[in-house]
Amino acid sequence: MRSLFLLSGENLELAKAEVLSLAKAFGKILHYELDERILLLDYKGEKFFERLAMTHELCESVASCSFNELRDQFENLYLEGSCCVRVSGIGIKSDPELEKKLGAILWKKGYKIDLKSPDNLLRVYFTPKACHIGLLRFKQNKKQFRERMPNKRPFFMPIVILPKLSRAIVNLVSLKKGLILDPMCGTGSFLIEAGLMGLNFCGMDFYRDIVEGCRKNLEFFCLRGEVLQGDVREMPFKDRAFDGIVTDYPYFKATRSGTREELYSKSFQEICRVLKNGSRAVLVTNLDLKVLPLRIVFKINHRVHGSLTRRIYVLEKSVE
Repeated sequence: MRSLFLLSGENLELAKAEVLSLAKAFGKILHYELDERILLLDYKGEKFFERLAMTHELCESVASCSFNELRDQFENLYLEGSCCVRVSGIGIKSDPELEKKLGAILWKKGYKIDLKSPDNLLRVYFTPKACHIGLLRFKQNKKQFRERMPNKRPFFMPIVILPKLSRAIVNLVSLKKGLILDPMCGTGSFLIEAGLMGLNFCGMDFYRDIVEGCRKNLEFFCLRGEVLQGDVREMPFKDRAFDGIVTDYPYFKATRSGTREELYSKSFQEICRVLKNGSRAVLVTNLDLKVLPLRIVFKINHRVHGSLTRRIYVLEKSVE
């Protein structure tokens, strides 16, 4: 089946990587291509769109064509039930009257036009290259991310990753199910999103007050998972204990627990040790890292403001 994903424009590379990482976890990617913010994906597998953070809409593809072929495509459409047409220009302006014109074609064919609750909501995305027609199957609930903003939790600290970005980063682990670890969990942003998506999780932090605060946040969202006090440089876990790892490194040169260089070098060794073979670790940092502990799948930069750009490293442990 071919699907159309309308990706968020705030970080197109990250939005595309999130979709492809989940598609890899839930099924098989046959082919994909990107046209502006429209990702066309030929995919065989289970549905995963409810987990997406950086996709605005998902449609079942009907056709992709030129503008001159659009009328013919609508005249040859066969649907069951009422219809509504919604048009969006992606990287280009569209004719504001086009929705009415396309709806009129369907009305003349005998279809009932229902603007409030149609059986079929036809989405037409225009780009400078093509017109993409699809049946809407998913629309992002943006309100959920506002409701989970860090300042609405019982325990709050500054410089945290916001819910929408946290969910996207967790999805880069490419995990359908299993146990995920955040060994520097802070207030629990990654753990909250992992838990809400049905993943099992374990968190750890060096400081007792942060561990207790993280537990309060998880309880606030009715999530159950272990959060313990520990040192990422010497983790109390067995070898190959986790199906995925995601963590956000401190954004300063020295911490109460030691130097930056020691933190990175020793934590890299431990992450390699506790991660299962063939699994991914997603490391977020404000640094350009020269030496990495595992094979790099890809790296994405995410600009926060003038003085902070997060580097998101997606790494994979080889299958031995």
